[in-house]
Amino acid sequence: MLATVHHVTNDDQLLAQRAGEGDHAAFGTLFERHKGHIYRYCRMMLGDDDAAADIYQEVFINFYRACRTGQVMHNVRGYLITAARSRCLNSLRSSQRLSTLEDDELISYSPDETASDTRDHLQKALGMIPPQYREALVLFELEGYSYDEISKQCDISLGVVKNRIYRAKQALQKILGPILREQRFGESGENEY
Repeated sequence: MLATVHHVTNDDQLLAQRAGEGDHAAFGTLFERHKGHIYRYCRMMLGDDDAAADIYQEVFINFYRACRTGQVMHNVRGYLITAARSRCLNSLRSSQRLSTLEDDELISYSPDETASDTRDHLQKALGMIPPQYREALVLFELEGYSYDEISKQCDISLGVVKNRIYRAKQALQKILGPILREQRFGESGENEY
């Protein structure tokens, strides 16, 4: 796996250099390679499709500009996620959605009748946990970052990374527990099996 990541990083670096020289196909390759995880990260952090799309577009526009100005990209994935992280946190701050909730203060979650599946419930629950926990969990579980990569990306210690992921999982379990039990046992509360 490390060889593959290293190869992609070297390939990304060359593509970024070519994009900086005006090669639109090289930029298109980088965009296609990284658009999914950048959008997913923004969506999970913000919980809003429109806001995520706006930030996602800003990140790639600014990435293109950085390439065109000759900025050397040693780690394209790292550059993009750092830019997305910064913009997401700024958006959360400006909308005053940065939460300082403690574990015991989690808002109780009532099932949304419009939520059609577990994914909808999960997305709503993710929006309820503090962003620092959400971010660590999204990077680890959805983006496949290692603890060490998250530590470097977020400029926090390895112990803090592990703690945030643990707290995020605990918070989700607390929020989603009743819904998951209801889905497992049916509305009557009896096991369907």
